Amino acid sequence: MKIYTIVAFLIVVLLTGACTQNFDEIAKNPNSPEQVIPSLLFTNLALDVAGPSYGKNLFTEPLVVRQIVWTEAIESAQYYYFNRAGFGGYNSMRNVQKMIQEAERAENDVYKGLGYFFNAWYFYDMTMAFGDIPYADALKGETGEEYSPKYDPQEEVFIGVLEQLELANQVLAESTGDLRGDVIYDGDILKWRKVINSFTLKVLISLSNRQGDSNIDIAGKFKGIIENPDQYPLFTSNKDNLQLEFSDKGGERYPFWNASHSQYPHLDSFLVELLKEREDRRLFFFASPTGKSQSEGLAPNNFEAYNGADGTAAFETIVGMEADKNLSKIHKRYSEDAINEPYVRMGYAEQQFNIAEAAARGWISVDPSTYYNQGIKASMEFYRDNATSYEEVEITDAYIANYLTNEKVVYDPANGVAQILTQKFIASFLNSGWTTYYDYRRTGLPALKINPATSLNEGNVNAIPKRWKYPQKELDYNSEHVKEAIKRQYGEDDVNASMWLIK
Repeated sequence: MKIYTIVAFLIVVLLTGACTQNFDEIAKNPNSPEQVIPSLLFTNLALDVAGPSYGKNLFTEPLVVRQIVWTEAIESAQYYYFNRAGFGGYNSMRNVQKMIQEAERAENDVYKGLGYFFNAWYFYDMTMAFGDIPYADALKGETGEEYSPKYDPQEEVFIGVLEQLELANQVLAESTGDLRGDVIYDGDILKWRKVINSFTLKVLISLSNRQGDSNIDIAGKFKGIIENPDQYPLFTSNKDNLQLEFSDKGGERYPFWNASHSQYPHLDSFLVELLKEREDRRLFFFASPTGKSQSEGLAPNNFEAYNGADGTAAFETIVGMEADKNLSKIHKRYSEDAINEPYVRMGYAEQQFNIAEAAARGWISVDPSTYYNQGIKASMEFYRDNATSYEEVEITDAYIANYLTNEKVVYDPANGVAQILTQKFIASFLNSGWTTYYDYRRTGLPALKINPATSLNEGNVNAIPKRWKYPQKELDYNSEHVKEAIKRQYGEDDVNASMWLIK
């Protein structure tokens, strides 16, 4: 991976310089092709989409979904406190529109196709968080002077997202242009088509609650992609993952490397017990043995050397376990290895689990166990190939084959969706963004623990919030439209209200 500070600097110059000079004049450089402009914008967007949150923020979603507990102080996410979130995706889409405009001027459709993908990505991200959002009028600030856009129903947003993804795949399939500035796939357009189509499957599986009750042919679209691999190429191995790789250089290191908070993230017992019950060696890659187990002479490859805390327990109880040295921290490599494993934003394992779930739901005529097993295998191979653990810890082909025969792992059609989502949950440790939370929200799987005695969900201490409140800036500057959207969907801006997607 090559992340150049000059990229961000040039983007700022290009986008802010237009305040005092003509943008077209700034963009022209007689010594280099004009397509360098969309390539610079593309680099920044690709890093934004593929990259993780940094420092402590890396753990926000894992705290919500019972993978991590925090021992520095009470963390609101750990106890299910949701409030307002932001519309940052629209800021990113301003750069997307600039990239598309410059691509048209440079007559390079590659960046147009990728622009459609980025639009779909950001719209999806925001509608998943809030529900109804501005869509049709959202990007008319510069061209139509529409600064207070109306909110579109969530179903219409999803229809638009899927149309953008279809167009993105089609444009890239027909384009003969070059892709420069690609820090993810080094200009391989086919790999970006795989991202687009794998993401389409992700969008469709997120609509599972609306199958048969929507203007979108959810199962039909999913089936069409699976049955037409030439038209819709998909990930075929971990080598296709949408991931960010790191190096031991300034600005390119793993997001929790040398962090000041490195002593505070520990494993939640929910995840630890899932792994121990299955004798899953990924535990040795995720966690460190407890201090107590080390003093007792237990080896790092002994499952009994690991212990998690119930993240919904009283904070004093969790801190007490830490004081007794009976709580596993995350593996030391996460803070000590600058390179570490890549951050997977969307990968082959997740794709195979999505296909397995679609098959289990009867959307496609394939054996769900095949894709379920491939997802598990891909996750284990990822850690084997990219992460370090302890001496005498190996994930061999023989181990993986044996793991798949474990009575708690072997695919059972009667419990198929639950098994698929449990393994997808395990594979998502410190990667995949908010995917695990969204899966839980639509399915209730895996069954995360809720403790009314400690919950900070003021509206319903017996549940995990279902959304975030709209940004305060919308209430301040686009009040009429946001209030209409709130009334139409929820009655009031409630974190426990169900959006169209999950009703």
